[in-house]
Amino acid sequence: NKNDRIAPLSLCSNVPGFDLFEDETWCPPERNFLKEFYTDAKGQEWTNATGWIDEFNNHCEWHGVECNEEDKVIKLMLGNGGLSGRISDVISSLTSIETLDLHDNDLKGSIPSGIGKLVNLSSFIVSYNVITGSIPDGFGNLTNLQLLHLHGNRLRGTVPLLASKGQHYSSFISDCGSPSVFDSPLDCPSCTMCCNSQSECDMTEKKTDFGMWSSVFIASAVFALLILAAP
Repeated sequence: NKNDRIAPLSLCSNVPGFDLFEDETWCPPERNFLKEFYTDAKGQEWTNATGWIDEFNNHCEWHGVECNEEDKVIKLMLGNGGLSGRISDVISSLTSIETLDLHDNDLKGSIPSGIGKLVNLSSFIVSYNVITGSIPDGFGNLTNLQLLHLHGNRLRGTVPLLASKGQHYSSFISDCGSPSVFDSPLDCPSCTMCCNSQSECDMTEKKTDFGMWSSVFIASAVFALLILAAP
């Protein structure tokens, strides 16, 4: 049992000079990071915080947390969970994370710039919060990113040109539609779908053009096959 060799969370996070602080088995660093995330997102108000900040629980057993075999966090799934406050900067310390899903909460503040350094990140979902500011430039370097949902917030500026390509019409969504709550909507050249201030979402022109040319190509290919098959 992993909990048999774990020191109290309060000692690992709050007691300077604790003998086992540097021992990652007894004091897993990511447990401390998640505790800070919990505090900044007002964890005491969450609708489900089962296991969170328990003194002797392994952090991989906390609600919404999924880890790999090395006890590194790979998923943090806390959508529609009553989170408020802000997204802690410490989130960028979860270097193995692949999925960060915080949709439908009441999170405010900006997107931490360090998220743009999470090279394993494939899904970043923060739709329907109250997040402000701009999107960190580092998002353009996230080559594994397959799902980016930013809509339903109050973000401004330009979403960096994304390194990966959306595989589906709902891959990359932001508030890039009109009308906007601002003078001009968010600029998102890589987005596959744009939403407006009336919560109406449509595929972007680029994606629509792609679909149109795909149809033309398929129709041409079928026509060519029919000609070849003709006696």
